[in-house]
Amino acid sequence: MLKHMIYTLAVAVIAFSSCGAGGKSVDEEHAVGQSDSQFIASYPFVDTAADTLFDPADNMERFYAKLRQLDTLCFSRRGGEADSLRAAEAAGSPDDRQNDGARRVNILHFGDSHIQGGMLSDVIMRHLHNRFGNAGRGMIVPHKLSGSNEPRDYAIQALPGCCGEWSSSRIVNARPNLPLGISGVSVQSSRAENRLRLCTFNYDSDTLDYRFNKVRIFHGKYAPIIEADENLSAGLSAPDIIYDFNTDIDLVATVDTLELHTYADNRFAKGPIYGFSLENGRDGVLYHALGVNSACFLHWGRQEEVIRQSTALEPDLIILSMGSNEASGSHFLDDVFYREIDRFVSSLRSANPDAAILLTAPAQAFRQGEPNPNFESVSRTLKRYAAENGVAFIDLYTATGGERSALCWDEYNLMARDKIHYTEEGYRIQGLLIYNALYNAYIGHAPTAQ
Repeated sequence: MLKHMIYTLAVAVIAFSSCGAGGKSVDEEHAVGQSDSQFIASYPFVDTAADTLFDPADNMERFYAKLRQLDTLCFSRRGGEADSLRAAEAAGSPDDRQNDGARRVNILHFGDSHIQGGMLSDVIMRHLHNRFGNAGRGMIVPHKLSGSNEPRDYAIQALPGCCGEWSSSRIVNARPNLPLGISGVSVQSSRAENRLRLCTFNYDSDTLDYRFNKVRIFHGKYAPIIEADENLSAGLSAPDIIYDFNTDIDLVATVDTLELHTYADNRFAKGPIYGFSLENGRDGVLYHALGVNSACFLHWGRQEEVIRQSTALEPDLIILSMGSNEASGSHFLDDVFYREIDRFVSSLRSANPDAAILLTAPAQAFRQGEPNPNFESVSRTLKRYAAENGVAFIDLYTATGGERSALCWDEYNLMARDKIHYTEEGYRIQGLLIYNALYNAYIGHAPTAQ
C-alpha cells in the first residue's frame, strides 16, 4: 500500500502534455533497483491519471473477492503460522480450495505479439506473484518448436537424436494443417516416440521460484501418451478423465527441468501438443499468458477449441490485449472491430460464466513512418464495447500518452527498430501500468489486509 501511495505522490507533479526535453533513454540514468514509481515518473508523457480500470457494471467483483482471500493468507503468513491458520479459516471454507488443496486465482491473458514475447506479461505476472502468492509459472507454449520467438524465462526443447520432424500451425494461418488448442499454437512430430525437455530459468533466493511439481499438458485428443521419467513421476499419467485434451503429471520432487517422453498406445499415436501448465501446488496466482504474433480478436474468436479448453483452466479473470494488428490496416472500421471483439468475448463468457473479462487498449505504434491514428479508434471502440456489454477496460492508449504518443516513445528509445514493437523498458512501462490499474482498482473496491 505504501509503495502505491508514494507512486501517486511522485507522479502528481509531473506534466504529461509533451515528451519533455530529453531525447535519450532513461535506462542509462536510473540506478539498479530503482522503484517502479520512479521509473514511470522518468517518462513525462505517461498519463498516470488515465491509468484506471473502468468497470461500471462491477464485472470484477467476484475476482476481487478471490484475490482478497489470497491477500489475507499472504498477510497472515508474514505475521506467523497461528495467524495464517486463523486467516485460512476466515478466507473461505475447504470447498473454496482447488482439488489439490491450494487456493488459487487463475488468470488467462490472450493477446498478440506483445504478449507472445513475454516481457509485458512477465511484469504483470511477477507483480501479482509477489503480492498475492506464486502458484507456478503457468502455461508455457512451444513457440520455438513452431519456428517462432519464445519468452526468455523458459525453454521447451526436442532432444536431438530421438525425435521426428516437427510441423506446426498457428491461429493466424489461413489454412492450418494441424488442429489448434488453448495456446493458439500446435506442434506435432512425425513420430510417436519423442523426448521433450521443459526448463524454467532464473530462480534463486532473491527472485521468484518457478520450479514446479505438476505439469498439465494440453494436446490433441489422440496425441501420443506423454509420461515423465519413473524416478520423478508420482503415478501413471493418463489423459484427463474429464477433458480429452489434458494429461496431468504429478511429480515426487520440485524441479526446474523435466524430461518427458511420448509413445504410441493403440489409438493414442498421432496428435498435436499445445502447451504445458507448470504448477507448484501452493496458494497464489496462476497466470497463463497466451499470445500469438499477428493475432487479432478475429483469429482467437473463431477457434472453438480455444474456448472449450479455456474452461479446464477455471479462469477467474480473462484479460484480452489486442487491437494493434487491427489498427495496422489501412481500412479500419469500428463496427467490424466491435463485432470481432464480441465474437470472442461472448464465447468466453458463455464457456466461463464466473470469470471477469478485462479489455486493454494497445499503446500507439507507427504506420508508414507516422503515428498510426487508428489506435485512437481501437481504444474508443474497446471502451464502448466494455460500457455496452458490462466488461472491464484499461485505456492503455491514453495512459501511455494518447494521440501521437508514438513520437514520444520513439524519442525516448522505447520503440523497437520496426516502430511497431517496444523495447524491454517500453514493455516494462506498459506492464506496470496494467498492473497498477488492476491493483489500485482492487484496493479501492474493498478493504484488504495491509
